Amino acid sequence: MTVIPGAPMRRPEGQVGGNLPLIDSLLFIITLFFLFSGIAFGAAVGTVKGSGDVIKFATKTFAGLGGMVLMFLMISQFIAYFNYTNLPTVIAVNLAGILQNLAIGPLPLLILMTIVIVLLDFIMPGSVPKWAIFAPIFVPLFIRLGVEPQSVLAAYRIGDAPVNPITPLMVYLPFILTIAQRYDRKAGIGTLIALMLPYTVIIAVVWIILLSIWF
Repeated sequence: MTVIPGAPMRRPEGQVGGNLPLIDSLLFIITLFFLFSGIAFGAAVGTVKGSGDVIKFATKTFAGLGGMVLMFLMISQFIAYFNYTNLPTVIAVNLAGILQNLAIGPLPLLILMTIVIVLLDFIMPGSVPKWAIFAPIFVPLFIRLGVEPQSVLAAYRIGDAPVNPITPLMVYLPFILTIAQRYDRKAGIGTLIALMLPYTVIIAVVWIILLSIWF
């Protein structure tokens, strides 16, 4: 469906750039794959005997997401108001200015930048907004110190990743919590953060050590 000329999932002739129709439809294709797999499994074990059973199970699944949708609403409002105050940007710019004025070598500065990104990720989990703030400041600074931009980006990504599972501002946290509650009905955000905290610390420390060795 993508190889033969004129196939429905193939990029139209003459189109330059943009996603393939296959990529644009990937979410729907994956959904259909799991839907048909679930129906086939249910029919094989006898839990799905007709279209009514399919609708019943689908309704049950979406009903279980009600709490997550409500939590998404609450968190999205908090994030919107928090960003409206411009506090994340002010904090990020001030921290970047402090690091820029430190007269230390490239490796300690890289490590300090990584630690700052780790701390900043609690209030600004999005990777693109932080990079948009830090890149114009640190890329030229590190180039003057003889450090390539890709090395700066590697250090940034190391700092940007570990905190994501424990920051309440991460948009995926309600979904992770919903999955966790399937195994522990009493699980809350505190339970999830306490569970993931050791992994966050270990990953951050090990990656910073690996960065230092690699650099």
